[in-house]
Amino acid sequence: MVLPAKAIIGALVLALYCLAGFIVYRHLIPRLAPTAGRLASAMLLAQILAIGGAFLVNPSSSFEAWLWNLNEEWNIQATLASTQGALVGAIALVAAWLARKWPLWQRLYLLGLGLVFLFIARDEYFVEHEFVIGWVRNIAILGMVLAAATLVVAWRSPRQNRIWHFCLLMGLATSAAGGLLIETQCGDASLLPIISCSDHFLLEEPLEFLGVWLALVAVLGHISQLSPSLRIQRALFLIPALWLLLLIQSNAVHSVARYAGGSDTARIVFEGGYQLRGYLMENNEKHIGLFLSPGRWDFLGQGLDDLGYSIHVVDQVSGESIISRDQVAHRRNFLLTPGYVPVYRQWVEMGRPDAVEDNRAYWIVLTLWRDEADEFRPLKITSSDHQLLGDTQVVLSEKVWRDRTPAATRDPLAIFDNGFALDAWQAPESIRAGEPLTITFSWRSEADGHEDHAQFLHLGHAESGEWWVYDQAPLGDRLPTRLWYSGLADSATWNVPLPADLAPGRYKVFSGLYRTGDKERIPASDAEGDYFLDARVPLGSLVIE
Repeated sequence: MVLPAKAIIGALVLALYCLAGFIVYRHLIPRLAPTAGRLASAMLLAQILAIGGAFLVNPSSSFEAWLWNLNEEWNIQATLASTQGALVGAIALVAAWLARKWPLWQRLYLLGLGLVFLFIARDEYFVEHEFVIGWVRNIAILGMVLAAATLVVAWRSPRQNRIWHFCLLMGLATSAAGGLLIETQCGDASLLPIISCSDHFLLEEPLEFLGVWLALVAVLGHISQLSPSLRIQRALFLIPALWLLLLIQSNAVHSVARYAGGSDTARIVFEGGYQLRGYLMENNEKHIGLFLSPGRWDFLGQGLDDLGYSIHVVDQVSGESIISRDQVAHRRNFLLTPGYVPVYRQWVEMGRPDAVEDNRAYWIVLTLWRDEADEFRPLKITSSDHQLLGDTQVVLSEKVWRDRTPAATRDPLAIFDNGFALDAWQAPESIRAGEPLTITFSWRSEADGHEDHAQFLHLGHAESGEWWVYDQAPLGDRLPTRLWYSGLADSATWNVPLPADLAPGRYKVFSGLYRTGDKERIPASDAEGDYFLDARVPLGSLVIE
């Protein structure tokens, strides 16, 4: 009979905890103050229950699977790991404050130790390191610096105090073995070939738990040497509760979402009280995240039963849905906002559909629906701070798939102060009045657009001085200037309807840009940097027959 990897790893974790527990309770716990010993035991019991649940609980839903998974964020295990790290840091700071008679260098060491563990505790919950290039190296350097400082302090400390420094070093080494060595060396090439890349967290996380607990015993040893009052010892039990309150207050939707590459808040309410509180688009354009709340006190997410959502990519010109994704809402990744409102993060994979065109504006549209006897009924939107395409569809954002072809370099006809450039224009030398005038404009952008602009076309009669004007978006409705991006190079052909009574003769042709919001023209200059009068670019002439 071949035992599964999970059972083998579970037995290994149990053996490590038994060995560490025997040594600590035999040689270290008796040296602690009674209250400090009880605090160490309470934290050990808490992590044994959390780890045991991860190995023994057979989840009956995706929510339970998330709740007890050692490899998930913001659940029982992640919150406990963060709380234990914060407890180590806070006790080290309290020890630094109480050790007024100790040498300054020892107090500074405890201060630094406390700040490092508080930083690690915060990162353990918010997983900011996952979005930092080279985080493994950075954490390894931080750990080595802390270990080196501990060795120096231990060497200069009295012999009877060195046992706590040794305990801290063992804790750092144990955590490093789990958090760095195993995570970066999983699979067949690892030190333990039975651990695959999909199972390494079953050993990694318990080792991190155990290592931080050894660090907790170490700082409890330091503070026990200071003989704090019973009131201070009891106050240490409040630290986990205070840290949990701090996490609840700081764990807003925007705080979590920004780690995935940027987010937008939203206040969109659907019938039944469902609320969309935020969304994010991943930088790789493959996923869309939604932060959905079923109700103020629905902490189990029961309101998400039979609920689903659809994401559509809609062409802004034709209104046609180019791609759609339908997904049932799940109850994983539970969060709390500062208002104690439960929020569940949803993910839908989009990818890039073959039907989309480069340099074309699309809407990302959300529909929320409920499965009622295999009938998918869309939910009406009761209030929204976003654009609606009906009473059941809300526009989350606009999207343009960029053309990655490098733009050809040329001397532009005009350079506008907002970063846009008019490279060229093409038109017939003459045309009859009443016929459509076909003009092609080539544009380039060296900056991202943020506002809507219109391009004006002015025809001035050379003899009478009369003007005829025509305005439209430079690239038409398919790509408004608010969606232009740095590196854009594109052209559009206009079909300008000339009036039949337009006086014949030679016309001077001018063009330019103005903001549609305030009608202000954008200053423009030639390739030499000389600005055009009245922000009008002279293009040439045209004969109307």
